Amino acid sequence: MELIARYFVNVFLLLYQQLRFYKTMKLDQFLKWHNFVSSGGEAKIVIKSGRVKVNGEIEIKRGRKLVKGDKVMFLNNELIFE
Repeated sequence: MELIARYFVNVFLLLYQQLRFYKTMKLDQFLKWHNFVSSGGEAKIVIKSGRVKVNGEIEIKRGRKLVKGDKVMFLNNELIFE
């Protein structure tokens, strides 16, 4: 079990490093990454309902690619994608 946990930690770290290199992330993934939602389905509902803003404008596409410097607002929280 411990070996499996280490494997997933290593996979997570590799994915994180790739995200830092490419500097893009989908909006739904960003909401999950910051624990605003617990699943992709929940992210889809929240985004499609118009409750998420990117750079001050309502965004309804969950596949929107965020780039470095984009400001995401949800539930009175503003986060900058870096």
